[in-house]
Formats: sequence, C-alpha cells, structure tokens
Amino acid sequence: MNMNKWVFNVRLSRNIKHIQYLNIRFYSDSAAVRVRFAPSPTGQLHLGGFRTALYNYLFAKSRGGKYILRIEDTDRTRVVDGAVEQLQEDLKWLGIEFDEGPSNNGPYGPYIQSERLENYQRRTQQLLSSGHAYKCYCTEKRLELLRRDALRTRTIPRYDNKCRSLDDEDLSHNEGKKYCIRFKLNQSDGFFNDLVYGRTARNVAAVEGDPVILKSDGFPTYHLANVVDDHDMKITHVLRGVEWQPSTSKHILLYRAFGWNPPNFAHLPLLINKDGTKLSKRQNDITINAYRENGIYPEALLNFVISCGGGFVQNKETNNVYIKPLSELISKFDISLINSNSCQVPLDKLGYFNQAQLKIELNTDLGRKRTTGELKNILKNTFSNDKSVELDLSENHLNKILKWSINRITNINELIHENYKFIWLKPSESAIKSMDYDIDIVIKLKHHLINIDDFTIDNLGTVLKEFSKSNNIVYSNLMKMLRNIISGLKQGPGVSEIMVILGKEEVIARLNKACVKG
Repeated sequence: MNMNKWVFNVRLSRNIKHIQYLNIRFYSDSAAVRVRFAPSPTGQLHLGGFRTALYNYLFAKSRGGKYILRIEDTDRTRVVDGAVEQLQEDLKWLGIEFDEGPSNNGPYGPYIQSERLENYQRRTQQLLSSGHAYKCYCTEKRLELLRRDALRTRTIPRYDNKCRSLDDEDLSHNEGKKYCIRFKLNQSDGFFNDLVYGRTARNVAAVEGDPVILKSDGFPTYHLANVVDDHDMKITHVLRGVEWQPSTSKHILLYRAFGWNPPNFAHLPLLINKDGTKLSKRQNDITINAYRENGIYPEALLNFVISCGGGFVQNKETNNVYIKPLSELISKFDISLINSNSCQVPLDKLGYFNQAQLKIELNTDLGRKRTTGELKNILKNTFSNDKSVELDLSENHLNKILKWSINRITNINELIHENYKFIWLKPSESAIKSMDYDIDIVIKLKHHLINIDDFTIDNLGTVLKEFSKSNNIVYSNLMKMLRNIISGLKQGPGVSEIMVILGKEEVIARLNKACVKG
C-alpha cells in the first residue's frame, strides 16, 4: 500500500464530557513536501531571516518538494516601501529560487497576505459560528490597566477572557461598538513532535489569555493568518525560528478548531553573537544587501550560515574552510542534524569563507574574468575624480595584483583600503619633497636596480641587504626610506613585496621622481 500520510487521533483529555482530539499528520518520504518562507516586509533581509529561508529551501529541495514565498504584511504600520522587491532581489542573488510566490504566482495565490483579507474574515466567521471564537469589546484603556496590574503584581500580562462569558444582554449593550475577535483557548496537553527539539508540550491556556485573531481593522494577527494560509497552501512542514515555538501549541488548537490536520513543525535555534546576545535585525551590518555591497560572495554566506547551525555531517578532523556548491548542500542536508542549542555566529570568521570562495573564483577562467571585471569597476568608481591617477586596468596587471593579494585579503574591496593604495596611487611630489632621505643614495639604488633581472621577493631581499652593507647604510633605515618613496606608506607589506607587485619599471619610475628632489 502506497501511503503518503498517516493520521492519528490522540486523546488530549480524560474528561469524558470534554474529550478532545488532536490530529497529528506524519508524512512519508514519498509525500509531496511543501514549505514556505514567510517574511514580513518590515526592512531588509538579515542573517537570521536568510538562515530561515535557506533551511526551508534545503529541506524542500532535498525532498524534491516545492518552495513557496509568502509575504506576511498584515501589520500595516511596520511595512517598508520597496522591502518586498529588495527581499526577492537578495534571495535571487543568493541563488534561492521560489516555485510559487508574488512574482511567479502559483495555484494557491495570492501570496501577499494583505490581498487575502476576505479569506481570513470568512474563516473567522466560521470559528464564531462553531463557538471557537468570540467578539471582544475591551478597550485599549482596559487592556493597558490589565498590563499595569500584572506588572504591579509581578505576573505575566495576560488577557482575563472577560468577553468570553458575555451573555445576550451584554452583547446587546455593546452593539455598534468597536470589537476584535478572540480565539478560545482550551486546556490540553499541547504536545507536538518538533523535528529539531523532539517532543514539546505547552498547555497554552494555562499561561495565556485568549489571543486576538482578527483585529478591529479587519486584518488578521499572525496566529490566524499563518494557520489559514499554511492550510490553504497545503504546507506540509513549517520551519521557523524557535521564538515561535511557544505559540505552536496555540496554532495546533486553531487547526483542531477548524477540523484540519496540522503540518509538521521544526523550530530553528536562536542565532546569537559571540558575547551571547541575540543576533538582531537592528544590526545593520548583517543585512544581506550590506554583505553584497561589501564584496561578500553568496556562496560564502551560504556556507558560513550552515557552519553555524548544523544540518550536515561535520568534519571534525580539520578546521579548514570548504565551500560547497548549493547543489551539494541540498543533497547532503539532514534536518535531524540541526543543532537544538543556540547557535553562536562568529561574524569575524565570515572573511575566511569569502577568501575561500575568492580562491575558487580565481582558479577558473570565468571566475577570474568576472573578478577582474569587478575590481576594474571598483577602481574606476573609487578614483574616477582623481585626475592625477593613471590606472593600469589591463587584465594582466589586475590578475597579477589579485594573485599577489589572495592570501592577504578576504574580498577585493580591501584592495582600495589605505594599506594597498600604493598599488594604484603614486606618492605626490609634495609628499616626496617633505621626506627626509639622501638623494645620492636613491640615485645609486636606482642605477643598481636597473641592472637587476631577477625581480623576485627573495632576490630583492638579498640585493637590498648587500646594497645597505656596501653603502654603509643601516638596513632598517634603507627599508624605511624606500618604503616611503615608492609607496608613501609607513607600514604595510614588506618592501620587497611592494617592489614586486609594482614591477621593476614602476619602481624605477617612482625612484626617478625622488632623484629630482628640489
């Protein structure tokens, strides 16, 4: 028998008068897996949101399933213009493609919640009719008094379910008043099997008041909208942040009230900084767009994120950084290997992943051509207004620079940082005139270097030491003088390295400028 799912009825109460059942749905590997990434358009996609998007994608594609993008924009006060477009652009750059969503639609659209309001209102009426929900007329002032009272008594703020017990007379007195719709929480074991955390239970009715599911403005809250949409879009697995785990028992009660089977749930552990604080979207430098603009490769971000949260067999015998293509990550993903503990995100290690990808790029013809093109654009944008700079943007020169710098930089943007500007900028005449050096020594050194054919780091090191000895100059002083003249830097790469990367012709040209100090 080829079964795609099995449904078990689990009794949650021993009270015969109030026997309650929770339908739990289990899918076999042959089932049609459908997952969704459902962000709110309240700002830019950050590292935490990307982790959720990526793990949903890996799970769906590793099971041959469908991946859906749904925009949860029911909190209209927080919606940011352009956020949806930026989100889709970021995900496309990361290589994450959706089977269904706002831009490519699908059989269960629309995929923007603000366009599904009639459906939520219809479902709410269904709960009202079945006695699972009720109208709440409590004012914001009364709710605020409840919150203050809870703070005074040092208890957790919760709604006292006052409107749940309104009789017909009370309802008639409130007719015409503003109201919201609340869902009736019932006592239950509230357990479910979390695919990451295992058996999890929370009797939500014992610790919370009845939640609002439809606001007075006609917009649903997250609790109603995500349950209705997940059911209507036939979502089989919900992978989301662990901060939603306490609400899952509540959502299962909603599924039960509708008579629906809930999906499988997997909650992803909290992402934390190295100091133990929560990774926050308020950290502007961890947005995907910021990484993109700062020269981070999408492949580096992919592999960095999975190195923090698990989901793969880890090679514990080496600390080397390896970059795996997205196709390999899909084939090797195992949801049972996701860490259940909070995941420390060592942001300072991202550079190692980016450097590893840069090496991969420079090892292929296409990647090398693409990288030199990117470097060329960076240089043009950086020095376009500096008329004194004559840039050598030939492919050979740029390849030479990249080959020299590969073990020194983590992304190509660093090549315009102060320590490497000597590659592109020559010391000005005024800067050279302000330097303290012996012009006769410079002239001697220039003529000496003209006759050197082996312009390599090792040979130049030997040549310069012999020159300092034969001319009775302290070697360190010679190096300091030479560094200033040819680079304008007081510190940075070794002098021999600077000379090699500039090339013999350029070094001689820069020494020539110092020989006419007036």
